Amino acid sequence: MNRPDDYVSRVLCFPQAHCRELDGRLKRLVDAGFTSLVEEGISFLDVRVLGKGYSSIVVLAENRDFGLGALKVRRLDSRRESLIGEALMLNEASKLGVAPKVFWYDADFIFMEYLNPSQCQPFTQVLTKVLEEGSLEELKTLISKVFEALYILDKKGLYHRELNRPGTHIMICGDSVRIIDWESASSVGKPSNLAQVVSFLLYRHKYSDMIIERLGVRVDLVKRKLKDYKNTLSENDFEAIKLNFGLTRR
Repeated sequence: MNRPDDYVSRVLCFPQAHCRELDGRLKRLVDAGFTSLVEEGISFLDVRVLGKGYSSIVVLAENRDFGLGALKVRRLDSRRESLIGEALMLNEASKLGVAPKVFWYDADFIFMEYLNPSQCQPFTQVLTKVLEEGSLEELKTLISKVFEALYILDKKGLYHRELNRPGTHIMICGDSVRIIDWESASSVGKPSNLAQVVSFLLYRHKYSDMIIERLGVRVDLVKRKLKDYKNTLSENDFEAIKLNFGLTRR
């Protein structure tokens, strides 16, 4: 990466093709051990990326110390001045085992664990497949492990803020759950990660009626217990929510 090719320039200067910040950004990456950026993923404004957003893009990168990983790059047209706040939140979540590992970061970059799409799929995609093709036990297991991950975040006081429509924010990686895209996250106020996903499942998923019917969800009791849970974040209230959602207690 000492002599940037067109792809490196497009990534580091995004959404521009060239920029005065290029040399400085490139030097920081080289000094941090990065050896290459890998063209992988979808095409976005003529650049192949793993992910895209209003403030950043994510590309595949190789680092001599950590190997292959996902590199989040702050866009030059971003309103955010730094990615450090996001990196700190992501790092806390990763220590809890519910987010990708963070390897390195600074104001313009976050280098983290790469969630290979052959091993990790969006929760909503997996959920739809289980509802259409899977068994009741598979459905219970899937939703239970997502609820457990959200409870861990709520207890820690980490509020993702964008889980009312989980989309690709919640990833299912085999038996584990990884929550990504922490740019709007906060540790201020009462977290409601679980409440947001419960609301999505009951009211906004295309198969909400099927979820309620197959699990025998007692909607009124779930809503009542969620109010208690928001104030206490207690394990008893969490287990009551699971029970009234038709899920097995621990």
